[in-house]
Amino acid sequence: MSVKHNISVKLIGYLVFVSVLPLLLFALISYSTTQKTIFDLARSYSTQLLLNQRDYLELEAEQVESFAFNVAGVEEISNIIIKADQAITLSHNSYDELFTQSEIRQRLNSNSSLKGVVSIDLFTAKGHRFYVGDTLSVAPVNDMIRQTIFDTGIASDKSILWLGVENNLNPASPNRKVLTALKIIRHFSSESMTSTPAGMILINYSTDYLYQHFSRIDMGVGSYLMVVDSYDRLIYHPDKEKIGKPIPSEFNTAAIHKSGIHNLRLNDQELMLNSTCLAKLDWCIVAVIPEKTFMLPMERQSQTAAFLILLCLALIAFGARHFNRTMLLPIKNISDGFRKIEEQPSIQLQPLSIPKSEDEISELVDWYNAFLESLEARKHADEELRENQEKFASIFQKSPLPLSLARVSNGRFIDVNDAWLNQFGFTREEVIGRSAIGLGLWLDDAEKSQLLEHLNQKTTINQFEVHYRCKDGRNITCLLSGRVVELRGEEFYIFSPTDITRQREIENEIQQINQELESRVQRRTLNLEQANTELANAMETLKLTKDELVRSEKMAALGSLVAGVAHELNTPIGNSVTVASTLQHKTQELAREINSGNIRRSTLDAYLDSSAMGTELLMRNLASARDLVISFKQVAVDQASNQRRRFDLKHTLADVVVMLDPMYKNTPFILEVALQDEIQMDSYPGPLGQLITNFVTNALAHAFDGRNHGTMRLTTRLKQEGLVEIIFSDNGVGIPVEHQARVFDPFFTTKLGQGGSGLGLNIVFNIVTNLLGGKIELQSYAGVGTSLIITLPLQAPEVVEKNL
Repeated sequence: MSVKHNISVKLIGYLVFVSVLPLLLFALISYSTTQKTIFDLARSYSTQLLLNQRDYLELEAEQVESFAFNVAGVEEISNIIIKADQAITLSHNSYDELFTQSEIRQRLNSNSSLKGVVSIDLFTAKGHRFYVGDTLSVAPVNDMIRQTIFDTGIASDKSILWLGVENNLNPASPNRKVLTALKIIRHFSSESMTSTPAGMILINYSTDYLYQHFSRIDMGVGSYLMVVDSYDRLIYHPDKEKIGKPIPSEFNTAAIHKSGIHNLRLNDQELMLNSTCLAKLDWCIVAVIPEKTFMLPMERQSQTAAFLILLCLALIAFGARHFNRTMLLPIKNISDGFRKIEEQPSIQLQPLSIPKSEDEISELVDWYNAFLESLEARKHADEELRENQEKFASIFQKSPLPLSLARVSNGRFIDVNDAWLNQFGFTREEVIGRSAIGLGLWLDDAEKSQLLEHLNQKTTINQFEVHYRCKDGRNITCLLSGRVVELRGEEFYIFSPTDITRQREIENEIQQINQELESRVQRRTLNLEQANTELANAMETLKLTKDELVRSEKMAALGSLVAGVAHELNTPIGNSVTVASTLQHKTQELAREINSGNIRRSTLDAYLDSSAMGTELLMRNLASARDLVISFKQVAVDQASNQRRRFDLKHTLADVVVMLDPMYKNTPFILEVALQDEIQMDSYPGPLGQLITNFVTNALAHAFDGRNHGTMRLTTRLKQEGLVEIIFSDNGVGIPVEHQARVFDPFFTTKLGQGGSGLGLNIVFNIVTNLLGGKIELQSYAGVGTSLIITLPLQAPEVVEKNL
């Protein structure tokens, strides 16, 4: 047992050394490396995220400031402010108010990216107020607060002053907390060559809009963002109730206003503060990330390493136990057997059971058993023939193949093995001393003669097919292999006849089956031809159905065009009606004064001023309506005619976007547009507009299913010489992987029976590839969104028009 113990100890030590120790060392190194990598990646990711959000805030602020400069630079508004302050009372002319609101709204509508602006207050120096906002109910403003804000703007050396998070000056507005941008409007006097403060414009930006933007950012478990204004008040916080309140006292305001990464311990928790500031506004964005968020992957890695080490130890223990049972125990039994044979040569030992492992140990046990058998054979050497024992004990008699040994001189058998006897049904006594002819084995003497002739020429033969008759009268087919051997100066035939009767029967059966299969194939070919004819007829019917559905899709797009025209023309025509009715009322008043004979020159001058201003406003709105009609007319003509012409891509797509605006204007979804200038195309504007219509319709129907907000984006750019790239994307639910290969197939839809025809993207594919000569690519990820990328030549190929 000492040998077994020593080998086991050595094996366990070796396994521990080559497996557990390297694994433990690898785990320690991996833990340290991974920890450093994760911290570096977290710092890099949070820093890049903060820089992106800083760019976003700077862009929003620049747009608000640009809008403020745009409004403040309108000379008519400046004149109206001076005129209002020259009046005796705070009431002002309705034309002035209408004109001011129209100018502000027109500039606001032209800047579609100002989604967060909720109201604009325009104050004169004496307190006259012009309001454009999200409610028709306008509460009066505390004059002290207004004067304080006005004085603050005058005292500031900044052209635009951000007041930070303030209460909305209009309590009736649903947006209670707003970011207020202040711009002082100055009036330049050509006489004194000086400018004086004439009023101010307050642009109120919704904190709810910023909250919706920042709340979509996923910082990880327990992590969040804060945005702080220059007065240390929270512009954004995950807890909406804290917006507008000071920074919690546990945060170091000096560290927050200093860009970089800082460490903080809060509530027994280690935090990493990563902050970046907007130099122009003195706002700061802060990422608060718990250290345990970084350590989550490390905990999983540590648990995995510990589990692997324990698993290795368990496998080593199991391997040692298995090694003792399957290797050491057989070796010990063999060693004990040899020791007993040495001590007692006459002892009779029982053979050992052979392990099932079929490895060197099983071979060793097998050889040990063979040694015992040979040892016993030597003990009975006097009782058996030594020659037969040496020739056939381990080879001839134990062979699984049927073997026979016969003399060349007379063909008589001198020995056969058990497999041969079982195959032919004879006993050993019946065979020994007799020939194959004497036993009646041969069915064909010609085969026998041919076999002997081959053996005499080559002394060996392989796979020679012969036919035998067994003792019970059965006829069998055998593959005969044999050769001539010489033993003690005498020649013998050694044969091995392998029975292949069943194999030949199976081959015949296979041949019959093949014939039957050929007959079946012919019958099924006829059936398949008939099925193909029926399928061709069904395809023709399906094509007709598809053409009808395509025409239905185009009629639906034309209906959307009509709705867009009605909606877009409503605003300028409504303004024109308002101005016209006011002019009518003023004219009637003037007529009454003329009829009464009390007309005064001042009254006539006031009427003429009002008429001139109203006429100018009326012409401006009617011109806007005229431009819209021209634009929509061009889009309608393009989509109805499919005519080829030269056009500017930006102007054409902009007209289509205006037409599609009613489809999503009253929904929580928005369409952002970024179109490159001066892209001239010679192509088909109508089908191109139909592409965008189908994209928007498809996105509204599928992309935002189950969501209460979403963004679509349309961009264009020159890709290379002669090519333009159009990308339509959304941040919706995405398309499952199993559906992406079929989205351009006709009639494929996930909303069958719910209004979807399954032809929208198929029409898009046909227009792009067949008519416009381009290609389309789909990119979609579940939960992220979908992008459709179209690459078109600037000059469409010459093709024959056909139904798409």
